Amino acid sequence: MTLQYPPTGLEESFDIYRKRKPSVTLVVKRNVTEPTLFRNSSHDRAETQEFGDKLHAQVNGEKFTSKERLTGLSLLRELDDDFVDDDYAYNEPTDLESSLNVGTLTYGLAGTGDQDFAIKSRVVEGYTYTTEEYDLMNKETRNAVYESGTMRDDEGNQSEALFDFVKVQPGNDLVHFITLEAATGPMLLYTLHNILNTGKYGARETRTGRNIRNKILGIVLGNHDTSLSTGELLLEFHDEGDDLEASIGDYISTVQRTDWEVYGEFDGADQFPDWFERLEAVASREATDADEILREEFTDLMEAATDIFIDDD
Repeated sequence: MTLQYPPTGLEESFDIYRKRKPSVTLVVKRNVTEPTLFRNSSHDRAETQEFGDKLHAQVNGEKFTSKERLTGLSLLRELDDDFVDDDYAYNEPTDLESSLNVGTLTYGLAGTGDQDFAIKSRVVEGYTYTTEEYDLMNKETRNAVYESGTMRDDEGNQSEALFDFVKVQPGNDLVHFITLEAATGPMLLYTLHNILNTGKYGARETRTGRNIRNKILGIVLGNHDTSLSTGELLLEFHDEGDDLEASIGDYISTVQRTDWEVYGEFDGADQFPDWFERLEAVASREATDADEILREEFTDLMEAATDIFIDDD
């Protein structure tokens, strides 16, 4: 059985030039299952925000998206050797042709050095915050952790740079609103896959298992902007101890526009439709034909993008 995408919120086909901006916003609850360290963009302080009289830990959305992008690249390499060029480097793309894949089409691409090519991201991820009050005693200052998850680089050199970290404890979850602008169905499928199949985030000193479990609480579709703000949710609609799903429902009901379609597990939302249940089953790779469908959808996207970026050159 093939996928059915919603008629609202998505573009029917891939195009570089977007004449309109339909959007899809995913309401993601990130359940923290193990203490998780997040290094902040400023090295001299742990980032926090105060909403009302409560302090919340703040995490840049890129901290999540960067991990999810790697999950997506692993999937592409597993599905088909041709989906990702052998020379493609995540942080240092060399040229447009070898850098073209579902990941760069969805999350964007910028050439480095003398390369001047770029693909605009369809994914917009804002800051997210702990839903409950953050204890400043959990702030830590330590050596930077390398990509390996340790404090030593590939040559065994000890990290000397000091950074501040926030440590998010289990039970202090995060709500993250992720918006796709002018995306196609396969881009939504790819983004969902990456969210549902990533479980390791933040800086880790040891080799631990999953530390965050993601759940899709809702989806908002619109002909125009559907973006939502975790800060606004916490400031105006959620107090410590409140039911989180009820707070989200109140928030979305208040800011909802007439062109929005809202589905999810909170008051004011319609239940998830069949098309989304099927989409989520394929994205999570729980459906028996998931890999077949993923391969088909990504092939169609790549063929359309190649026709535009490469064949027209």
